[in-house]
Amino acid sequence: MELEKFKELHARFFGKELSEEVLQSEEYEAYEEAIHENEACYNWAITDKLKSRGFDYKSYCCLMMADKVYESLDEDGEIRYDDPEVVINRWDEGLFGIPVHNGSATMVVINYCPWCGTKLGR
Repeated sequence: MELEKFKELHARFFGKELSEEVLQSEEYEAYEEAIHENEACYNWAITDKLKSRGFDYKSYCCLMMADKVYESLDEDGEIRYDDPEVVINRWDEGLFGIPVHNGSATMVVINYCPWCGTKLGR
């Protein structure tokens, strides 16, 4: 799918309550496929989301890391420790870690990005 077509569909579908009829449409299926299989579409969608929410994604090694860190935060910008959907956290000290979902703030510190392999600084 061309990026311009994807942007049109993204404006129609993203962040909206969609009927079952729309979710089953060929256009929506093509949109979903593009976001999962077309790197340009995925990168544009993630960048658009993070920019619109004022998240400094450029300070991260890759968009996937920025997105996963963003998704680990609550509305106040605090880490959501009790959410099993969270796959990575970034602490104020510059540490990155994979949370251990045992009801506490336990994490496994990581030194390399799991998505792009970049060494993570402190």
